[in-house]
Amino acid sequence: MSTVSRQPVSEETVYLFMDYGQFRIDGGVESPVEEIELLDRALAAHPFASDGLAVVVLSPHQNNFHMPVTVQVWEERPPDDRAEWQQVCETRLRVGPEGILCLSSPTDGAVDCPVSQGEYLIEISGRGFINYGWPGSTEPGDVWRIRLWPDDGSKPLPALQWDMPGYGVPDNVPLSHVTASIDDAQEWVVVVDDEGSRRLHINELPQQAAAFDRRRWGGEPIPRLEDHPGAEELARHDRAIAEAVAAMADTELRRLARWAANQACTKAGLTDRPWVRPALAALRDGRPLPPPFDDVDSAMTRLHDEDFGPADDEHVGTIEATTGPGSAGAATSSFDLGPIHRPSFALPTITDANQPDALDAAMTTLYATALVFGPEVDTLFAAVRTEFGIR
Repeated sequence: MSTVSRQPVSEETVYLFMDYGQFRIDGGVESPVEEIELLDRALAAHPFASDGLAVVVLSPHQNNFHMPVTVQVWEERPPDDRAEWQQVCETRLRVGPEGILCLSSPTDGAVDCPVSQGEYLIEISGRGFINYGWPGSTEPGDVWRIRLWPDDGSKPLPALQWDMPGYGVPDNVPLSHVTASIDDAQEWVVVVDDEGSRRLHINELPQQAAAFDRRRWGGEPIPRLEDHPGAEELARHDRAIAEAVAAMADTELRRLARWAANQACTKAGLTDRPWVRPALAALRDGRPLPPPFDDVDSAMTRLHDEDFGPADDEHVGTIEATTGPGSAGAATSSFDLGPIHRPSFALPTITDANQPDALDAAMTTLYATALVFGPEVDTLFAAVRTEFGIR
């Protein structure tokens, strides 16, 4: 009878620049599922989603700019220590011939760790959480561990999610699409959507898909807005504004984008910063954006250095979360992400509003501005109605 070694075969600790409350793990094998779809699946069934080639993990914290992750490889399933961790995910993952496990997060985060090619079971565990959302600093102290061992065919254990005292767990967000798997008879499918799973005949699929589209759009889909960020959420929350945006000419869409960026920056307190004001003036006048806004990464780096101190500073500063009333409890709408650092969400709207395509600029900027307003999004939409004459 085999026994599990008390020590992993290999172990390495890396540090990930984690932002936007999420990070991805893959083994260097290209996944046919886009990362945004995996994120949708994770939000629909906290705290993670996987397709066997990539894993998207949701972190309770909005950010940790120096997040330690210890990567261990074991000969077989390691000892169970779930009781020592607040969040645990387990799934399957393939590591490709390059022998690299890649960890990444939106904006600046990406690190690699050597792991031999093969089929693995992978366990991702985290602890040291302060709260869901903005943790109060850029290095809140949470730590993570990844353990991998050869896939022995056993079923992955269920996920463990952190139950925050006095808050609980975040609500799952309904999937924005229908996933169907065809059975052996090729005439029946198992459909998985926000209402659960059920078996349907393939002839019923068009009608079911149309009904699902109406639910996620709050009515009939708006063709011009399809594939634009936040369109479904906007249509469900305020159908009149969504329809008005879809009918706007390019000149009005461009005005909406610039107006929304100004609203986001005002709400986040960025208009008080001398280096931001020239960019807003250039955006208003239709001139090229000045440095550092000619490169969004440079602008974000300056913001983070100003608010939190340099990333390698031994003493990283802290600031209070800039959220409105009601954001500490259950989400008031799909635009309410809970406690967030508003400037980090608002600053990119300046470059978003300057996108070449007017509709892209308007929808991207309006959606990001709605996230900045969060629980107060109805105040923003009331101002949109007034500014653009929407009944």
